[in-house]
Amino acid sequence: MSESIDFTELTERVKAALAGAASATGATMLPTETAEEIIGIVYERNFMRSLFPAMPMNRRIMKVPKLSGSVTFHQFTLSDAESGTAATESRHATSEVELELKTMMANIPIGNYLVAYGVEGLMSVLRDDIASRLAFNEQSLFLNSDTETTYASNINGAYDATNNVAGVSASVNDYLLNFDGLRKLASADAVSVSGTFALSHLREAISNLGVYADNREDLALIVPRNLEVQLLGLTELQTVDKYGPAATILSGELGRIYGIRVFGTGAIPTDLTYTGVGDATQGTDVQTLAVLTHIRSPIIGNPTVAERRFSIGFHDEPTKDRFVLIPRQDVAFAVRYPEATCLLTGIDTI
Repeated sequence: MSESIDFTELTERVKAALAGAASATGATMLPTETAEEIIGIVYERNFMRSLFPAMPMNRRIMKVPKLSGSVTFHQFTLSDAESGTAATESRHATSEVELELKTMMANIPIGNYLVAYGVEGLMSVLRDDIASRLAFNEQSLFLNSDTETTYASNINGAYDATNNVAGVSASVNDYLLNFDGLRKLASADAVSVSGTFALSHLREAISNLGVYADNREDLALIVPRNLEVQLLGLTELQTVDKYGPAATILSGELGRIYGIRVFGTGAIPTDLTYTGVGDATQGTDVQTLAVLTHIRSPIIGNPTVAERRFSIGFHDEPTKDRFVLIPRQDVAFAVRYPEATCLLTGIDTI
């Protein structure tokens, strides 16, 4: 089915709702197919959806187990066997991390006159914009979120329209207060680039991950767009066209360096301090950072109830000659092993 037909169908569904599917001041849900179209675009555009493991959640809070200590192996000799001596016992040590579903929601009023005089073009723009913004917000949520409500101490800094547009406040970018993301929880020794990025910095980050870097297939390097451009010029970057026919290529994958998948994103700010935080008082900050992580450490929680996974509410307001679209998504995020994530900070923005 072509994109134009998809948009026409979406248009007809909105027209039907405006014609009386909702009560005079009531609300209803746009058909499930509309939400599925948008969430399909989100999953395609947010590479982390295919990169990190996901947990179906049939309740709001779930405990996810993790290993906090491994078993030990000991010498076992022939004399031990002959004497019936048992091997020394050891047990896995376990703990848990908590996944809690949180809500992101938008409130989008649309004048009826826009629908009356330009619905076909309007609906296609709306659908694409909702999907694009939600995909970006998900990436930013998983990377940049920080529950610290003293905004100046938040890793994103306090919002400032001039000096720190990526910061947070009570009303701007406040969805980033839902969780602690990869930047906040990363506990491997950070690599201080303090200038131009070089592959030696990546090698240092690999070393800092220790045992978590044993299998490079399990690592991902997430970089901002300006560093992505620099990496594309390196001969050491094995681009996806050179992988071979049997290779698995994830959405958004740029290539591999030292066997590590590389992904670019616009969600990492490029106006950070040398230590990798946002600062509303310093309008001249021009540094950014990159994230090297073990892909099995972060975990995304998805509600099993389809309406809570993603839905679009529709509210008719005839006295205002408009209707309101209310996209809503529940999602959970946690990091099982903070020591499996290393930040590379102080990278010059180019």
